[in-house]
Order: sequence, then C-alpha cells, then structure tokens
Amino acid sequence: MKIKLLIGLILTVLLVSCSNQKLEKELSVLQLKLKETEALLAAAKSNTDENYPLIHVVYFKLKPDADKTKLLEAIDKLKQIDVVHKLEVGTFEDLNDERALSDYQVVMQMDFANKAAYGTYQTHEIHLALKSVIKDMLAGPPVTYDYRKLNI
Repeated sequence: MKIKLLIGLILTVLLVSCSNQKLEKELSVLQLKLKETEALLAAAKSNTDENYPLIHVVYFKLKPDADKTKLLEAIDKLKQIDVVHKLEVGTFEDLNDERALSDYQVVMQMDFANKAAYGTYQTHEIHLALKSVIKDMLAGPPVTYDYRKLNI
C-alpha cells in the first residue's frame, strides 16, 4: 500500500511538474508577445499629433477661370515631402457667416514637427514646383497662418 501511495505521489509530482513546465513556456511566449505589443504601442504614440505641434495653414484666392482640379492635384503632391504630416485640403463652404473668409476658395493645412521641418518644406522642390504651377491661378498672394498647438 505504501508503494502504491509512493508511486501515486511520484506520478502526481511528475504530472504537476510537466504542467508547470508547459505553463511556464506558454507564459514566456505571452510575455514576449506583450513586449512586442508594448513596443508597437510606443511607436504608435510617437506618431501622434503631439510630435507635430507646428501647424501651417494656407488660404488661396483663385481667379474666376482657375482650374481647381489642377490646383488640388498640385497640392496633393505635397504629401510626398517627408516632413509634411496630416495634409488636409478643403474648399470654402458658405454657412452664411459674415465673418467667414469667403474670398478664399481653397485652404490647405499641414503639420510639422518643428521650425526646421517647416524650413525644409519651404525650400523643397515639390513645394517650389507647386508655387510655379499655381501662380497664374491665383487672384492674389496666398494668406498663411502658422501656429503651435497648445496642450490645454
């Protein structure tokens, strides 16, 4: 009887030991996956708006015969400049607000990490090409507004 009890005890210890090893291996795999996920999350957080706090807004007043499609296609090429983030373009929407800048038919907005990135954009060949392509479409010089995002 003692031998059976001893064998039963040994088998129980072996079974628990094997289960623990399997669980420890699974835990190890899960911990590795957790670290990888945390790294991906940290990388995603580094690409948030907080890292692009300088905003550049440009308003365009167009001549009556200007080809808006050509203008929008030229603006879209700015996405190819690596320092330009969140390029947004829109056309004026009349909401019957007398304060609205209704003389400007198109607006674009983009984010930059800092003034140096903005400087790179200003001298980039794609930006300079845009200026050349649209100059005959404009009824006047573009109006800009630059600001830094506030964390309030």
